[in-house]
Amino acid sequence: MPLLALRLHLDAGTAQTELLPPTVEQEYLGGRGAAVWVLQQYLPAGTGPLSRANVLVLSTGPLSGAGIAATGGFVASTRSPLTGAIAHSWAQGSWGGALRRAGFDMVIVDGRSETWCVVVIDAGRATIEPADDLVGLDTRATEQRLRERLGEGTSVLCVGPAGEAGVAYAAIVAEGRYMAEPAGTGAVMAAKRIKAIAVRGGAVRPLHDAAKVQLVSAGIERRSASSELAQGIRQFGSTYYLPFVKEWGALAGRNGQDGRAQHLQLITRTALAQRGKREQFGCEGCPLPCHAHYNSKGGDPVAYPELEAITGFGGSCGLTNPDGLIIANDLCLRLGLDVASTSAALAFMTECQQVGLSRAGTLAWGDEDAILQAITKLGQQQEKRELLSLGVGEMQEVFFGSAAFAPQVKGLAMPALDPRALNEIALATATAPIGGDFRYAMPYEELLPEPPSWLPDEPSHPQAVKGKASRLIWHERFAAALDSAGLCRRLALMAYQVTPTDLAELLSAALGRAISGQDLAKIGERIITAERMFMRRHATVSAEDTLAARWRDQPLKDGRAAGHLPALSDLLAEYYKRHGWDEHGDPTPKRLAELGL
Repeated sequence: MPLLALRLHLDAGTAQTELLPPTVEQEYLGGRGAAVWVLQQYLPAGTGPLSRANVLVLSTGPLSGAGIAATGGFVASTRSPLTGAIAHSWAQGSWGGALRRAGFDMVIVDGRSETWCVVVIDAGRATIEPADDLVGLDTRATEQRLRERLGEGTSVLCVGPAGEAGVAYAAIVAEGRYMAEPAGTGAVMAAKRIKAIAVRGGAVRPLHDAAKVQLVSAGIERRSASSELAQGIRQFGSTYYLPFVKEWGALAGRNGQDGRAQHLQLITRTALAQRGKREQFGCEGCPLPCHAHYNSKGGDPVAYPELEAITGFGGSCGLTNPDGLIIANDLCLRLGLDVASTSAALAFMTECQQVGLSRAGTLAWGDEDAILQAITKLGQQQEKRELLSLGVGEMQEVFFGSAAFAPQVKGLAMPALDPRALNEIALATATAPIGGDFRYAMPYEELLPEPPSWLPDEPSHPQAVKGKASRLIWHERFAAALDSAGLCRRLALMAYQVTPTDLAELLSAALGRAISGQDLAKIGERIITAERMFMRRHATVSAEDTLAARWRDQPLKDGRAAGHLPALSDLLAEYYKRHGWDEHGDPTPKRLAELGL
């Protein structure tokens, strides 16, 4: 079936429906893949990321809205203000499912509202309303206010005060709980003066073969119930991986200066889990809830930190107090700030002050009060723009000589998992077309003692070269297919509880046409290649596949990964070859023809 888009023209204050060509669904499925197609078709050449002409796409896949577990999330896509290339942000919850039950596969936004507005989608129609009473509210308060106004069945995504203040790495937050990561899309949504988009879903979308869908879903649920890895993710979230990160020496301190973050001995996944009574949430029916919060004594929920908060605020910034780390993480959610980008900016600025490039003297390693004050200030309107609001990619241009230790690739902040310890994650960080975030492909498997048996090649040591390119490409393709189908990447990749065969069977049963694992691989490769072409043509920063000098050329002096550097030249040569790209990493005409690009 052709995909149905809701097109919002903010300059005119109008909304209309638009059917995409049938080939889009056939070649890209929906979700992230369809968004890539839209950006290629609708984005004028030379469009500024924060200009009226930039396009913001909020999409979901064909499995969403049909009562299938782990399919309630969405993908936000646009031209990134941090990289100039494509930005994708992913979040789970119920907003994507509600959008599809409301009758739409995606929302395409262009133009800019003259005043802050809220978009309300209900019963196949959209209205653009004033948001005067929402301006200044944090993401939780915004969600609560709109649910009170529109009813409990309303699903809300919004930007917080950081987006209103113009922070370049502002994030979109869904339902006051689910951060859409990584950064970039929230800043564009805010630049369009959209405070929130609220959706009231309708009837559940029909499936071609509901019995088959139920059979496949039941198999995934049984696998998840018996898996030690799934149980660990269910209990600890992504912090389940923390002991493995420490074991391989990937948890560095002080912005990657120290191989041993001794100060993190008190911050463990068990200590965080025992900090208070927790509640867990996720897509309806999901066997692996992906969000947790503490119930504070005052009754307000406090977000449970994920791996990025611990490695970022704890490792890179030096926080030693679990409570301070929890507060920093919750502040980011409420203000609408990407955690990885925020912690990277703070760590970078602290080092600039340490070495005398900045004389501000406002930050020091592990200074909890200063860190929390800096985060809080990012959510406040300033007469003069704060340097911290720019993001690491732009901040390094201000401080001459700082590029060597700026934790960014292609303008996007790196999550604080040290790539010197992990070759596959180093390769993913260097090559991701959205910028330096390995979560583009989620290749967590090299951290695991026993990776899933269905991955290609034999598992190898994290610091080996063998098999890394093929395994990363497998992850890239599968992640692209998951995002385009509308199935949760945390369940399928972080927890490895869904196989490509499962996804192919779900899609075949849902859509009523045969889709094989090979079909999924080709769809994934088409999306990855299209994103790479977009990055090569439109990036406003260096598009070179590399790492900043510290992580590329300077080995750690202590810790498990001491003396090791990523073998980027060997890894890239194999990676390009397996993708069918030339020695410079450009897709060849033959490869483009094979993919119909």
